[in-house]
Amino acid sequence: MKIQRDDWQEEIFQEEERHILLAKGRRIGATHLFAEKGVKWMRYHHNPHPTSQVVCASLSINQAQLMIAFATQYAQRKYPELIGKGKNKPTLNRLVLVVDGNKRIFLAQPVGDTGRSSRGFEGQVLIVDEAPFQPDLFFNAATPILATTNGRIWMFGTFDGQEGYFWKNYKKAIIDKNPKARFRVWEMDTETVSRKRPICESWTKEQHDGLIEFLAEEKEDRSEMSYAQEYLAIAALDKRQFYSDEWIEKVCHIDEEEQIIPKEGDNYGGFDLARMGGDYFTAEIGKKITDTNLIQIDHYTRRMLLTTDNEDLIMEYTRKHDCKMSGIDAGSGSLGVSILDHLMKISDMKNRIYAMNNRTISIDQEDGKQRLFNEDMHDNVRAMGFRGELHLYNSDDIKASFRSVRWDKVQDSHGMWKVKISGKNTHIVEGIMRFAELASKDKDLKCFIRSL
Repeated sequence: MKIQRDDWQEEIFQEEERHILLAKGRRIGATHLFAEKGVKWMRYHHNPHPTSQVVCASLSINQAQLMIAFATQYAQRKYPELIGKGKNKPTLNRLVLVVDGNKRIFLAQPVGDTGRSSRGFEGQVLIVDEAPFQPDLFFNAATPILATTNGRIWMFGTFDGQEGYFWKNYKKAIIDKNPKARFRVWEMDTETVSRKRPICESWTKEQHDGLIEFLAEEKEDRSEMSYAQEYLAIAALDKRQFYSDEWIEKVCHIDEEEQIIPKEGDNYGGFDLARMGGDYFTAEIGKKITDTNLIQIDHYTRRMLLTTDNEDLIMEYTRKHDCKMSGIDAGSGSLGVSILDHLMKISDMKNRIYAMNNRTISIDQEDGKQRLFNEDMHDNVRAMGFRGELHLYNSDDIKASFRSVRWDKVQDSHGMWKVKISGKNTHIVEGIMRFAELASKDKDLKCFIRSL
């Protein structure tokens, strides 16, 4: 299906001379845009070199592969005769076009948590997804790949505070109005897109109405600062990262490839559900060896699922590891409600699946204050990590998910200030915190109720 571009998207698509920086809100179609722009560059930009590359750098392999998937779809529609065959056929990590006998390669490159893995690549275009979240070490390592190619940097993302390479270059161009600014900058927020994007085949009325409804829910749930940064393309004053880098390095240390899973202990599942259109499903499995030793034993993510796919995967991983308990978010009005209803009718699932509603109100036992269960679960995971009781995979995807979790102070209708925890890439953390909550509470089943 052909994607109809907005005017601002078409401007970026046609820009050839400058480095590009897009400061944006979420869910505005940036990944599709830069995937198609990368294919256009491969097809038309003159380059006599026998092999040239467009390198897409992302925090995780899933993000990088998504851009390759969009690029492949576009190339199949526009230039099917140029797509490589045989050993050059499209893969999850690479798209090859053969132009005038020369190979043009669109390459997915996850950069990890330090950025050093970007060294050693040469390219004509460096596309940086979620650029505000990339460490400075990444840009130090990655930008030299353009040194001998007269190449371009195209970077985009939602702000992550007022620091780092992305912010500095945005500030230089937009705030300081420095004539020597390296990047041409565009700004686009989600609310503007929701109001102005015309209804068409690639943007249906259902999508339009769904985005407006989603934004209304997010504005109610988030603090003013968090909503502004995620959807209005306004940079907050600081990051407010809930899980520190030191905590992440301490907890995420298991080598998944070398792990030998002990036989003793009980297994617990944590699942985050996905809708069609952009969400990720995640299955995270933990084994409680003792009350003070909980280790991760499986990790799986998949994008864009049917409702039945969610159900099938929950059953698959719960049975695969014979989980004593498995937790899903099944609060009122959520996707999990219908999934929970179906699972409760299956004999070997009904006594193992627990509805863990993020929005449930819990009462602090010491001072009687109300808190959301979501915040309680995050607190539990962080405390277990500090105490050395939680051990997770040393995975770029998992680390990036923890780094995306943010805290903020919000004021309720009674004027009381509360801590609100949210994030843009938290699906993996959501799964982990559910199996951790189940495992830690299972030592005292009297405090457990059927639906948490």
